[in-house]
Amino acid sequence: MVSDAFEDSEQLDYYEIHPDGSYDLLAQMRSCRGGCSDPVETVTRRNVDAIIVSGISPNSLMRFCNAGVRVFEADDPSVRNVIESFVAGDLKEIGMNRFAALGKAR
Repeated sequence: MVSDAFEDSEQLDYYEIHPDGSYDLLAQMRSCRGGCSDPVETVTRRNVDAIIVSGISPNSLMRFCNAGVRVFEADDPSVRNVIESFVAGDLKEIGMNRFAALGKAR
């Protein structure tokens, strides 16, 4: 299942993407929706380069940006499709400017 927001994810999957576009599942972590762990800290402690989400809060995005983790957006529930899109450079990177525009509209 793909959650609408990163913070609501029930499971986090970690993949290593190889230069040839192939990938391996490295680990899975079940989340208890904020009740027992901080998913942002869990991800950043694994020294990942990028995450792919279907949605994310401004706070989590800022924390990832500050940790040097690039955040990309995809809404396809197929891992294969998402990774292929990532490798092809077809996913949009989310930056803090997305939320800056919202703050100005208020």
